[in-house]
Amino acid sequence: MRSRARMAVFLTAVLCIISVPLAATEEPITVTQIASTPIPQPLDSSVVLVEHFIAPNHTSDPPSSNDVLYFSWWKWSDETNSNWPDDDAKARLGELGLESNTTFLFNEEVGDGKTFEEGIALGQDHSRTGDVIELNGEIELVTDLNDAWSIRVPFEMTPLANLSSSTVMYMFITEDSAVDHHGRSAEHLIRDMQPEVSFSNQAGNTTASEWVISSEHLLAAGIDLESNPYGWHITFALFGEAEGDDTNRLLALYSTPLPSRWSSSSIGDFALPLFLLLLSGVLASGVISNAYRREKGMPRLNAEWVEGDLPIIHLTFSSGDQPVDLKSCEVDKPWQIKGGFKKKKLPTNGSYECSIRLKEWHASDCSVSIALEVEELGSWTQYLRLSSPYISPVEDGRSVEAPQ
Repeated sequence: MRSRARMAVFLTAVLCIISVPLAATEEPITVTQIASTPIPQPLDSSVVLVEHFIAPNHTSDPPSSNDVLYFSWWKWSDETNSNWPDDDAKARLGELGLESNTTFLFNEEVGDGKTFEEGIALGQDHSRTGDVIELNGEIELVTDLNDAWSIRVPFEMTPLANLSSSTVMYMFITEDSAVDHHGRSAEHLIRDMQPEVSFSNQAGNTTASEWVISSEHLLAAGIDLESNPYGWHITFALFGEAEGDDTNRLLALYSTPLPSRWSSSSIGDFALPLFLLLLSGVLASGVISNAYRREKGMPRLNAEWVEGDLPIIHLTFSSGDQPVDLKSCEVDKPWQIKGGFKKKKLPTNGSYECSIRLKEWHASDCSVSIALEVEELGSWTQYLRLSSPYISPVEDGRSVEAPQ
C-alpha cells in the first residue's frame, strides 16, 4: 500500500489531537453566505481522473473526451518564477511516492510510457464498479466580518461498504483557463488540493460535518473569488479500498463549477434593477423623442451683409414642422437699427426674407438677436454674429457715417 495510508493515519491523529482544545476555546465565526450550490451527482464510473504534470514549456491542448476529467499540475515556480502555486503539485507526488519526473496519472496510476488511450484503460481498471458512498450537501461561498471569502461544504456522507483506513477524500479547486504573469497558459490548472479524512469509513455510518477551505488557503493559492468569481471548478475525488478489494481505486468522483454571487439569484433579485432599467429606457426614449421633435420644429435663420455703402443686413427665415412667430429683432451696441422690425408669422415649412438697416458702420462685430416663438416648443432668442466689413476711411476715403 502506498504512503497515503501513513498520511491518512497522520491526518486522523492530528485532527484528534487538535479537536479537543479547539472545541473548548473556539468561538463561532459569523459568516454571510454569498452563494451556494448542491454537491452534484457523481460522475459515471467510466470517467477517469487524469492528472497531467505539465512541462515548463507546455503548449498542447488538453484531450477532448467524455471519458476523462482532465487536470493540470504545475511544479516549476521555483525554476521559472511563475506566480502559479506549485507546493500542492510537489506534495501530490510525494504522498503517492512518485518520481519527480512523473507526467501522467490515470486514477492515481502512473501512465508514463503509455498512449493516452492505454492510460484511460489503465484508469478504468482502477475505477469502482458500483456506488460506494452516498454524499449530499452544499458548496457554499461565504464571507466573514472582515470581508474574507472562504468555501464551506456542509455534508452528509454514508459509506455503502466498509472502506480502508487509507481512504481519502480530495477536494481540488481548478481554474478553467489559467494564465500566469509571464503569459504562460494552462487548462484546468489545480490551484488548491485539500485532503480530508474526517468521515466514518464504516458501512452505514453517516458523518454529518463540514469541510472548509479558508480564505488564507485560497489567497495563498491565488484564488480571489471576489474580484474573479467565474471560471472555477470544485472536484471531490475519493480514493481508497472497499472491503473485499485490496486494489486502490477511484471510489467516487464529483465535479461542478464553484457558485458565484449571481448563481443563486432569482428573478426577484433582478425585479427592481430591471424596473429601473426599463424606466430609464422610457425616460431616455422620451428625451430623445423630444429632442428629435425639437430639432424638426426648429426654424433655420441666416444673416448676411448686403453689398454696398449702406450697413444693411439681409435676414432669411425658414420654419420647420411647426409654425413660427418672429417677434422682434435687435442688435447690440454700438450698432443701432434704423427704423423698426415688423412681426411676422411663418406657417409650417414656410420661408420669409427681410432686410434691416443700421444707422452707421462700426469696426466691431454686429450681434443680432431675434426673439421668436415656435408652436409646441415655446419661446426663445436666437443669436447671430456678423463680422464687420468696415474698412478704415484712411484706406478708402469712405465715411463711417451712413448716408442720411
